[in-house]
Amino acid sequence: MKFSLSLALVALAAVGSAQGPQRCSGMRVRRNAASLSPQDWQSIANVLRQMNDDGAISRFGASHDRLFSRVHGNTCFFPFHRRYVLEFENIARRYDPNFTVPYWDATESFRNPAADPVLSNNGLGGNGGSNDRCLGSGIQSNMQVTYPNNHCLRRSFNQGDSIGAWYAPEIISSYIQSDTSLSTFRENIEYSIHGAVHLGLGGEMDTGYAAQDFSFMAHHANLDRLWWDWQNSHNSFLMYDGTGSNGPASLSDLIPEDSSVPFNGATVESVMVLGYGNVCYTYDSSAGAPQSYPSGGSNNGGNNNGGNNNGGNNNSANNANGNNNGNNNGNGNNNGNNNNRSVTSGSSNLASRVLENQGIQNSLDSDIINRFFPGLGRRSGALKRRGSQAQPSNCGEPIPFPPRLTPEWIHMHGYDPERVECAHKNACEIVETLNNSTYTSPY
Repeated sequence: MKFSLSLALVALAAVGSAQGPQRCSGMRVRRNAASLSPQDWQSIANVLRQMNDDGAISRFGASHDRLFSRVHGNTCFFPFHRRYVLEFENIARRYDPNFTVPYWDATESFRNPAADPVLSNNGLGGNGGSNDRCLGSGIQSNMQVTYPNNHCLRRSFNQGDSIGAWYAPEIISSYIQSDTSLSTFRENIEYSIHGAVHLGLGGEMDTGYAAQDFSFMAHHANLDRLWWDWQNSHNSFLMYDGTGSNGPASLSDLIPEDSSVPFNGATVESVMVLGYGNVCYTYDSSAGAPQSYPSGGSNNGGNNNGGNNNGGNNNSANNANGNNNGNNNGNGNNNGNNNNRSVTSGSSNLASRVLENQGIQNSLDSDIINRFFPGLGRRSGALKRRGSQAQPSNCGEPIPFPPRLTPEWIHMHGYDPERVECAHKNACEIVETLNNSTYTSPY
């Protein structure tokens, strides 16, 4: 009897292993930073002060700096930062069990980033002082850090008192829809909105130890949200192609870690699917966790280019537990229009997503849509140009062209300048195409 029971337990364990990580019994919801109340921000500030007093903030800055060359410029960029921000969140929850990292959707204020309410005194804070660039506002006001030496937390906007325009939501929408491999999507995101926000804020964010500024965590939570949206859009939860941190990418690769912020030997696959294993969170504007673990992982033959999930609806966000009613803990059900969460867009604004997609479908011809926005499907009709008809009275301002990465930033990351320039030209072509049509951006 005991022998039979042992065999049964071994068999069950084998089945569980073959199915991949277990689904989380409860999930917290990361919320848009723009939706946080002053009380929410104050709760975050309290945690950051305690973490800094214990040296945790500088440890994160140091670990990111030491791992810098291994986690940028290759496909490990996404899984590393997903695990990194999660580790920060887990440590923060030791001080406040309701803590979650909010995501900062930088596309919401891409036209005038410095005016974003998230950068107000109630939130992440604004520019640094005119003389020393020390951050004197926001949740980390007057904070002193210790890596690589004792200094004030710094912020230095890239245009003096202002920040140049960032990447429009429509550009990111195009990446989500048209990039069919993670390696391509990673390049486009890393060369665009990732670098633009870091360079726009400057100061600490323009260094290898940028993680000492909490805007780093909020920014990378947003990039993680965009990756999750891309994974859902292509039903490619376990795609991990191209070059990893140590050669050809494999789901079994260990995520690079530093002794100051250990990951305990976590693999790339362990963070690929939200809602499974230890990755127990979702986003308030994105699809929830799939009902079953996707096939195609290392436990199922090691296919890094698949991961299609045949076990449930991935285009719903109703898998989080409880009610997300505005508390910062976000342990809740994503109330709202779940159908809008399945609309592919770089924006977290559910209503604007619909207007964006409708506007693109009504303004561009099928060839252009198939090239830049294939997720919207083909339509008949020619490109409608602004010069071919009267300007609509409610026509918005043209979408500004995106900024270039600086040569210093490109060198710091070891990017190929030609690939960076190619990505920038593609982004400018998207903007030019939209501006030359009758499309009116809702953002």
